[in-house]
Amino acid sequence: MEPQLDKGSVQPLESIPSADIAASQTLPRINPKWTPLDESCAKLFGPWDDLPRYAQMNEPQLLRELDDAIVLFERQINHSDAGFRVWRERHKKAMEACLTETHKYPCLQTTVKDGESIWHDEVWEQRYNYLIHQRQQIIMDRLSRVKSLPRYAREDFFGTMPAPHRALLHRRGSGRGIRPFKLRCDWWWPVEDLLERAASRWAMDEAALKATFWETLPTTSVKTKASREWGAMIKEEEDSAERSTRKEKTESLEDKEAIGLVAKLVSGALCSALG
Repeated sequence: MEPQLDKGSVQPLESIPSADIAASQTLPRINPKWTPLDESCAKLFGPWDDLPRYAQMNEPQLLRELDDAIVLFERQINHSDAGFRVWRERHKKAMEACLTETHKYPCLQTTVKDGESIWHDEVWEQRYNYLIHQRQQIIMDRLSRVKSLPRYAREDFFGTMPAPHRALLHRRGSGRGIRPFKLRCDWWWPVEDLLERAASRWAMDEAALKATFWETLPTTSVKTKASREWGAMIKEEEDSAERSTRKEKTESLEDKEAIGLVAKLVSGALCSALG
């Protein structure tokens, strides 16, 4: 008889076959607790407030967080569809056992009237596709800062060979941002490692390349953001200063006109007395 799982435990991640092993292979069952590494991977399938990239001021931090989570997850699933499916079942069990948070978005499950939960496996896939695309788009956008770098060089940033086929990453879906990928062999490498290799390949100074890549937005954009955030206060101060200046000019003009009128009256009186 198959041993029963203890309460508060989840399905396995002990031995995950590599990408060249059939996804239908039966994986051995073990019974570990939900680990901190699993919790870090689960972050991918929760809300990402900065996506899509509305506030580019936070882009470097957003990219680092995406990079850490995706690289860790790829290692956990051994870069395979089979590993993805095993971890997805593990995530379900953890949520059922209340070992990890169940988010309202993305909608991984729906509770029906009788209290049963319906899991939406495709949402895990759509979410992962979307996050991978966002990470790659941010990286390519930041590489465009290197003005002397031709486009073909940027396209080889993730490796010169195509990545091994991953059905879950090439499947079309109905979710936002879902599209087939032209993944290169090293797409899942940490950004810092990719930059180090790129500097060597492109005969560039590594520190200079990293500084250019991670650089924050230009000063003009920062000023634009500040003006937007404090625009009302700045406008009020400018309007106040303008009103004060206008008032001083008006008062000065009125004083000059009064002095001119007095001068004319005095001059007229003198002319009458002398005439």
